[in-house]
Formats: sequence, C-alpha cells, structure tokens
Amino acid sequence: MNCASEKSFKQLFNCSRVPQWIYDRDSLLILYVNDAAIRQYGYSLKELLNMTILEISPQEETQKLILYNEFMKTTSESFCIVSPHRKKNSERLLVETTYVNIKYKEKTCVLVTSSNITEKIRLEEKISSLKVTRQQKITQATINGQEMEREEIGRELHDNINQQLAAAKLYLESAGSNAPLKIDFIERAAKMLTNVINEIRALSNSLALPILKDIGFRDSLNELFETYMVTQPFRIKLSFEEELNALDHEIQLSLFRIIQEQLNNILKHAHAQNVMINMSVSDQISLSIKDDGIGFDTTMKRQGMGITNIRNRVALYNGTVSINSKPEQGCEVLINIPDGRKIDIKGYANILIVEDDPDDQEIIVRAFAEVAPHFKITCLDSGKILVDLLQSSPDNELPSLIVLDYNMPVQNGLEILKVLELDQRFNKIPKIIYSNSSQNYFRNLSYSENAKAYITKGATMDEIKENILEMLSFV
Repeated sequence: MNCASEKSFKQLFNCSRVPQWIYDRDSLLILYVNDAAIRQYGYSLKELLNMTILEISPQEETQKLILYNEFMKTTSESFCIVSPHRKKNSERLLVETTYVNIKYKEKTCVLVTSSNITEKIRLEEKISSLKVTRQQKITQATINGQEMEREEIGRELHDNINQQLAAAKLYLESAGSNAPLKIDFIERAAKMLTNVINEIRALSNSLALPILKDIGFRDSLNELFETYMVTQPFRIKLSFEEELNALDHEIQLSLFRIIQEQLNNILKHAHAQNVMINMSVSDQISLSIKDDGIGFDTTMKRQGMGITNIRNRVALYNGTVSINSKPEQGCEVLINIPDGRKIDIKGYANILIVEDDPDDQEIIVRAFAEVAPHFKITCLDSGKILVDLLQSSPDNELPSLIVLDYNMPVQNGLEILKVLELDQRFNKIPKIIYSNSSQNYFRNLSYSENAKAYITKGATMDEIKENILEMLSFV
C-alpha cells in the first residue's frame, strides 16, 4: 500500500460510523482502530494498540476467537459471526462481527467490523414478550367466553327447556283424569314438546362444530340461519360469493363462529326484525352483519364478551373490526381479513430456507405462515443439505425460491451461491441472501455471485413480514 492509498484508506476507515480495527493474524495484536471503535469500547487509542483481540471478548470466548483466526488463515472469503464483546467498564455487548483478510503494511492482517446489535436483540425479546402477553389475553378472553357460554346453556336448560318439559308433563297427566279437556291438553303438550325439540336443536347446533367440510360453507350457514328463524322473531338474508367456498377451512370456521356470535348478540339485545349478511372476497375477505334493531350509542356502550370474542378471532388473521350504530338506527358490524389466496403462487410454490439457527427458522416460518400460508416452506440447516436435496430433485420438483442466511459455519450464503452456479439446472431459481448485516460490502459480494436480492433481516415481526413480501416478489 503506497503512501497516497494508505492515506485514503485511513480517511475512509476513520470516517466509518461502524467500529473497525485491523489486527495481526499471527500475533493477534491490534494494529489500527477507528474512532467508532474507541467510542464503542471505551478504551483510549493507546490502550487498544497495546491489546490483542482476545482482550476485547469475555474469557469464555477466547478459544472461539483463536479458532476463528485459524479459519481466516484457510480462506480468502469474509467470515461473519454474532458473539459477545466486553467494554472497558466490563459492560457486555452483543455484536455482529465480520472478518476479512487484507494486506496492511506488507503483512497479511484481518480487518474486523463490529456492529453492536444489543438493542436489536433486546427489542426482539420485548416483542416476543408482548406477543406472549397478547396471546395470554386472547386465551383468557376465550376461557371467559366459554364460561359465559356454559352459564347461558345452564340457564337455558333450567329456565326454558326444563320448564316447558315440566308443563308438558303436567298437561299429559291432567289429560288422563280430565276427559272433557283431554284432546286440548294433549295438543298443548305436543306443541310444547315441539318447541322443546326446536330449542334443543338450536342449542346443539350452537355447540357442535359446523360440518363445513361435508356440506360446504354456504350450506352450513343456511343451516345455522334455519335454527334461528324457526324460533326467533327476525329474518336473515345472506349475500354470498361462491369464491368464499375456496377459503381455508380454518378461516371458514372462524367466519362461521363470528356470524354465530353476532346473531346471538342481535337475539339478546337488538329486537330486530331483519338481519342482512353480506360476504365477499377480492383483495380481502369482507363481512358485513347488519340489523334493523334498536341500535346503541357506540361512544357510550361498553363492548360485551360477544364483540370481544369477535375481535379476538379477527385479530388472529390480522384483520379489522368496526361497528356502526346509533340509537333506533340498527347496528352494522364490518369485518375485513387479508386473503392469503390472492398471492400468486404460480403453480407449485416450494420455498427452501437455509438457516442454521433454530430460533431464526421458527420466526421465518411463522412470518411466512401469516403472510403467505399457501406456500410450502422447508427449512434446511446447511448448504450441503441444500445441494444434496437439489441434486436429487427432478426438474419439476425444484423450488420456486431459495433463501440463504449469509452467516453460517462451514459454508456461508456466498459460498453456497458459488456452488449452485456450477449446475445450470439451478440458474433459473431465484436466490436471496438474508443477512443481519446491512453493509454494502456484503451486499455487493452477494450480487456479484448472482443473488437476486440481498435483504437485511428485520428487527420486529412486522419488519420480517415486509422481508417476506419482498422475497415473494421474486417467486
């Protein structure tokens, strides 16, 4: 490196806002550091230049660092890890560290870039905790709903069905001893028994899982409506698009339960004569349940358990619920749910994810399940497994997309790209590098090996979902 190029290098090096240093690959001594590294670790420049890289890490990490350094002697590629570092005041940091071999002052040295990801990890843990808390609230609301349902069933059996059966029994007993009124008493008992049969049918239908898979979504809804219209004072009109029959069974069941819940709300509170239910599907699933009952002031009335249960069901699909009502003007519940079927999966849509971290695998699979549930996601632990799988697969079973974690032991994402380029069968498969690092250095390396995209991993579940949508644009 001549004087001019060395001066230019040092200017770029010191201008970087990411901590960097250069160390001697043989002695492990730190030879040069930038200002960002001095700020991050709290040592003075003089102190750092008298230290080895082993002194920046906790003692239990020393052996690993020695192994990483030995690995750098065997490769011309960069190497990236996530590991703990230690500041001068003994505070620990979690850093994403990248090692690259360079020539510095006529010696083979290693350039180290160290990005502090401690806050990012803390944020992810906080998000995970919030998700657990939210799920606990949903579970508690479900349990409360079940308890209320049991209480209502008990009240219905005791206050209504049991009393009608007792009255029918009394009429039949009286018919035997009262000849003039015998026919009248028997007719009254028969009428009460018919009412009891209808009440029990309605009650059992409200409890049993609808037979959606056997008779279809629309017919299941019509069967539900019949149980209400036989004994209740309102009429139900359904507007239904046939495309709704193609929805996943789980979504159909949730919509069925939402409609059932709101019909129960109307029955208890609305005093309605007509209920209009409109369902459609385009970019999203839309459901409107409108009645002509007494309505209520939405700014004053507290939401009951029925509406809470509806909101919880819709929230599971990242949908929205809105309620429009005024006194004496009825009520309308509007529900919108994203429709996963609208993503074009172009025939088979098998996506291979190569990620060695089990926690990252779980997060990615969950994000795919929420954003694109119709895709088949397969997670693999290493590049070798990926290559073996691809080589044994016929052309019609090759994946639609390959997503590679950049930072993996043995073979990183960049090295896997190079191996895949050797087989022309895999050239048409879009390949994406998914990395914790946002540095252009790694991005450019990835594109140089024909990666379709280099995507930096999001720190929140919403950001990861955005990552997924970007990946799907290449399918």
